[in-house]
Amino acid sequence: MNEERKYFGMTRVQIGILAGLAGILLIIVCVGGFLIFGGGGIGLANSSAPTVAPTVTSVVVTPATLTPTITPTPIPYEQLIPPDWKQYKTSLVEIWAPNNFEPADKKTIDNLAKTGSAIPAIVLIEVSNKSSLYSMTMGVSYEPLVGDSLDSFLDNEIDYSAYQARVTDRRIVYINSMEVRRIVVEARINNVDANELIYVFLDGSTVWYVQYAAEISEFYNNLEVFEQSVMTFRPASY
Repeated sequence: MNEERKYFGMTRVQIGILAGLAGILLIIVCVGGFLIFGGGGIGLANSSAPTVAPTVTSVVVTPATLTPTITPTPIPYEQLIPPDWKQYKTSLVEIWAPNNFEPADKKTIDNLAKTGSAIPAIVLIEVSNKSSLYSMTMGVSYEPLVGDSLDSFLDNEIDYSAYQARVTDRRIVYINSMEVRRIVVEARINNVDANELIYVFLDGSTVWYVQYAAEISEFYNNLEVFEQSVMTFRPASY
């Protein structure tokens, strides 16, 4: 049973690493702003009244206020770590996870390293769970940026047509004041519907992937956990 669980976990991360780099349709929504101008009326003097020198009143014109986009203020790192979570750290990266996850074995990590261009840094598999036939997985991997921008890199990296997978959501979010790409992928693996949540960070010329995968019902039950975990992601350079 452990072998089956680990094999699926391995495959999930493997698909995640491949799928996370796939050719994703770029969705850019540009919202235009509108300036509203107001006008004032002009009064006319009574022609029968004596000529009176007009009184000139100074009018202070206040220009329209532009509201800047504010980058969220980062929260101190220690406050991002939920109680009783475990730290997983290498010389390159750090992340925290609930205590129901454990590191994948070396063989699994070595096999993943052969499947794509991204290099696995941390691979975690859920400890035995009676509520689900398969185990959730968490992974951190990285590779060098190719091209001029992160979005064009993600668009061109991998063709999804080879997999039973599709991107259902892609957006820009902020993680601890850093601009990040958040991607949700739906896949069917071994006749099992699964979802994957991928956060893509750009650290200089290095692309980092933080990935969470689970059977579809488990995915939504644990979405809040995944979103808490990614807040603790920290490359050594940060």
